[in-house]
Amino acid sequence: MQYMNIKYGTPFRIPRRLGDRFKDIVSIRGVKYIKGTGFIIENKEALDSINKILVKMGLILKPLINCYICGGNVDCDECTFNKSCHKAVTHCICKTCFQQRDLVNIYISKQTQMIRRLIGE
Repeated sequence: MQYMNIKYGTPFRIPRRLGDRFKDIVSIRGVKYIKGTGFIIENKEALDSINKILVKMGLILKPLINCYICGGNVDCDECTFNKSCHKAVTHCICKTCFQQRDLVNIYISKQTQMIRRLIGE
């Protein structure tokens, strides 16, 4: 079995010839295909659906989640909360940031920055 890391909302190419399965994949809600760019998966439900098709071809897509604090990658397989996480997230907090002494204040600061950007301040 081959595993391939992908990010939600980021284009990627499937390293297999899909044949008739292409139509099945692009008909999945939350999956987009952009010619010349590749597939984009928007959420966990779409990822689960596409994996049901790809597993028969020996491929499983694994999500890499962005760290909300530093923007780095969070590998779900290495996360302390892997078993209790509902995995429908597009952002999380990486192990390094999670261990910061002032994590709550850093998180609040990031939230404030995001809100200011959204309202145009």
